[in-house]
Amino acid sequence: GFLITVFGNIENMYTKLENGDAKKLAKKYELSEKLIAKLLEHKDKAVFSKRLSTIITDLPVQFDIKQAEWRKHLNLKRVETLFKDFGFSSLLKRLLEIGLNKSETTAVQTALPIAPAKPMQKVDKNVFLDIDGGKSLTVQILGDNKRTVVGHDLKESLKPFIKNGTLIKCRLFDTKIATYLLYPDLKNYDFTKIYYQEFKEEVENVSQGDAYLWQLKGHLESKLKDAQLLPLFENIEMPLIPVLAEMELAGIKVDTKMLVKLQKSGNEVLAKLEKQIHKLAGMDFNINSPQQLGEILYNRLAIKGRVRRTGGGALSTAAPELEKLIDSHPIIPLIMQYRELQKLKTTYIEPFPALVNPTDGRVHTTYNQTGAGTGRLSSQDPNLQNIPIKTELGREFRKAFVAESGYELVSFDYSQLELRIIAHIAKDKKMIEVFRQGGDIHTRTAVEIFEVKPQEVTKDMRRVAKILNFGIIYGMGSLGVARAAGVDRLRAREFITKYFAEFDGVAKYMEATKQQAHDQGYVETIFGRRRPTPDIYSTMPQLQAAAERAAINHPVQGTEADIIKLAMIKIQEYLNQGTRYRVQGTVRMLLQVHDELVCEIKEEKIAEIVPKIRDIMESVTKLDVPLIVDVKSGPNWQDQMEVDSE
Repeated sequence: GFLITVFGNIENMYTKLENGDAKKLAKKYELSEKLIAKLLEHKDKAVFSKRLSTIITDLPVQFDIKQAEWRKHLNLKRVETLFKDFGFSSLLKRLLEIGLNKSETTAVQTALPIAPAKPMQKVDKNVFLDIDGGKSLTVQILGDNKRTVVGHDLKESLKPFIKNGTLIKCRLFDTKIATYLLYPDLKNYDFTKIYYQEFKEEVENVSQGDAYLWQLKGHLESKLKDAQLLPLFENIEMPLIPVLAEMELAGIKVDTKMLVKLQKSGNEVLAKLEKQIHKLAGMDFNINSPQQLGEILYNRLAIKGRVRRTGGGALSTAAPELEKLIDSHPIIPLIMQYRELQKLKTTYIEPFPALVNPTDGRVHTTYNQTGAGTGRLSSQDPNLQNIPIKTELGREFRKAFVAESGYELVSFDYSQLELRIIAHIAKDKKMIEVFRQGGDIHTRTAVEIFEVKPQEVTKDMRRVAKILNFGIIYGMGSLGVARAAGVDRLRAREFITKYFAEFDGVAKYMEATKQQAHDQGYVETIFGRRRPTPDIYSTMPQLQAAAERAAINHPVQGTEADIIKLAMIKIQEYLNQGTRYRVQGTVRMLLQVHDELVCEIKEEKIAEIVPKIRDIMESVTKLDVPLIVDVKSGPNWQDQMEVDSE
């Protein structure tokens, strides 16, 4: 804008720059000689850019405003079909809001045969189809291993029976989860939407819900067979449904008195942090306001760094951006600490008392089988998989999850499961050797990267090795490694180069998986769980790169999810044997958090039961490396001691 103001236009600017002395021009127009040189060097680009941005106004356009009256030519049925085919749900609803007159609005309503939302819940949740024709669930049917029950989102429907002691022995076919395996990245698995997606027909007669369900079941079963997903569906996802129902019914006991104390101490810590932040800022402001925080950081304190801008053009104060500035000013780490504590307080500590069931004093989370494209379970209302444990307050919060009197909480945690899966899938000889010998993979990585002997590996070297082991496989580049390891980018690139040289199996796996995604449009776990990668064909480099990272990620995280699900199924089978543990309440599986399972076990039975559960988890599948489970036990989720493996 400045150059146009000075010279009027590009042509005039180049006429003067090309026919004058650089020093005199610089002085006359208050420009640097360096800028003049660059302008002259890139003249062709400047001229071409102007040509691209110039709007052509003399094209022979023939346009009749009367013919553009869309209301007269609108084919509502075709628009409706188009919106449904592309999944434009919100636009579909807005067809009634496009400013038509009364008669036209009536025509729109007539043209959209959308069944009312409320009655469709009957199709969504409470319609069942026993393979032999029954339309309601009974204890005989559910206890018969020769019967199959079909439904959409069956877990909630099984809970009343499980609560009364019924063992689910029949086969299950859940059309919601079948759809999820075929389309793991859908946002909505509503029955009516799935039915329309598959058949391009509406579910119009609600009373015939079982017929729709039967038709969808056959269609999805055929698709699962074609995609070789039926074994995963039948051996993992369906047997998992009653296991999750059992866990949700069990819940976990919460010490509400401790929550009151935590709320008080949390408020005190936040007030102290707020005071420190305001002092460093030189004024009071709302730390929770991105706008006010941005003003303080980037204007008042003039903190500099390569920070992204928001859609509105302001410098971002999002956590990943502040992470880049962690060493720029002492206010940044305090703000990050404040945010984490604020999240813990508002997301967990404050709402928790209301979430505790007054009858049993326990919190009952809901596990979502269709919540993540990788196959991982998600937890909601409340989310017990995402409790911050890096802060003191977070660790104190875990103490509020307690065992019933006479019981202990026992945690079974797979040791470095992701890295063991990487070693197996990548067939990396060095990684396999370390795990088979029971060595420490991070120490071994440090030995290779820093070219030192094992006894010479420092804590800092091991920390860098850990960053590389977990980061590189998930697409962490030199900038990410540099930031996490506290080194410059040149050193980070050197680390990455050495890592791929030493662990060449991992490097080959990453390239082969990207190629596989390009060739077939999906990747899969060792159990056959697929993840489509449509963005791998995108012409946008950012989308393609993200798809390649997801492709490398899925076989690892997806296999991890499959293994933990298999372990849960096998453990529940063990607990159901003879119903002795189940009926007596000796053992209850309560939580699944990433690679960890939390059980509640009677104190006098721990020595008997722990070795059996550990053995089930360690032998649930066979990899090229051993699966190892660490066990801890204690009165609450935080204060746990290791249980001897003998």
